[in-house]
Amino acid sequence: MSAGVGAQTASRRAPPWRRSLPYLGSLAIFVIIFWRIPFREVSAALADASPLAFIGVFLPYSIFYFLIDSACLTWVVNRFNTHVRYRDILPVRASMYLLALINTNLGQGGVAYYLYRKFGIGFLAALGSILFIALLEVYQLFLFSTIGVVFHTPAPGATQEPIVAALRIAYLIAWLLLGAIMLFFAIARRQGLIRQWIETSRIGAIAGAFLKAHPLDYLTVLAIKAPTLLGSIVAHYFALRLYGINIPMVELLLFLPLVFLAAALPIAVAHLGTSQAAWLLFFAGRAPDARILAYSLAAHFTFMLCNGLLGLCFLPRASRELTAVELAPSALQAAPARSALDEAG
Repeated sequence: MSAGVGAQTASRRAPPWRRSLPYLGSLAIFVIIFWRIPFREVSAALADASPLAFIGVFLPYSIFYFLIDSACLTWVVNRFNTHVRYRDILPVRASMYLLALINTNLGQGGVAYYLYRKFGIGFLAALGSILFIALLEVYQLFLFSTIGVVFHTPAPGATQEPIVAALRIAYLIAWLLLGAIMLFFAIARRQGLIRQWIETSRIGAIAGAFLKAHPLDYLTVLAIKAPTLLGSIVAHYFALRLYGINIPMVELLLFLPLVFLAAALPIAVAHLGTSQAAWLLFFAGRAPDARILAYSLAAHFTFMLCNGLLGLCFLPRASRELTAVELAPSALQAAPARSALDEAG
């Protein structure tokens, strides 16, 4: 809750035009989309699938994602910061989904603040561990999409053909970049001057996790997170069928990670707009545009709803724990005063 207050304070300091950009971005994308696709067709397509059936698909996946996500955060904090228990991470991970619905960076900052208050980890050090996870979450998407590029051959002349050709080059550059990051920090661990330069710079505390990380740590995080994307592909595979849309699993493996990457772009609010545009771009021809758009909206809001429900379930516990931490110093300061009064009595 305190993280949310701090974020709101920071938001108030930002110029109004900057705060409005994500909203304007989402609005602009939807104006373009609905300029092409009649709203009444999308509305009719939305009525074709039962909301309860949709929740029946996405709620189990949301719980699965939450449990794996918490396990990954627990492992990283134990590896780079301090010892924490899995059950202590669950409330922070779930409650911060509420902040992430508004802005992903806000959710990540909330987790770092919770770790700082609850476990005494330096805020920047905790943020560095979260950024380490965030980097590998992006590369997890690259990994599975790269596998899709290898096994998926689009039909000649299909909309996806030039996209797949461009992805082959982009992914090669992305993997070389990750290799360069790993090599740089491996050299820094062995070269005192480089290590000192990093540790004394402004990013020193944030870079702590990267300095400590070995190749096995990168692979471990990727391995822990991998089931979440595989589960997402399976969930979407069956949810799409509720709308009468049949997309092969390999094609989902290739393009669904790109939809998630588009959704994470900081040009829209609550991931709205960019996600729908990506669905229309990458899955064109698999169904009428109105039906694909209807599905993307239904899937997006259903998953947000499920994550929000998880966050609400754990929010009281997270709030109690933070309140207890904040009251503890006051209690310690009051203890000597109570002791003196007892002696005087």
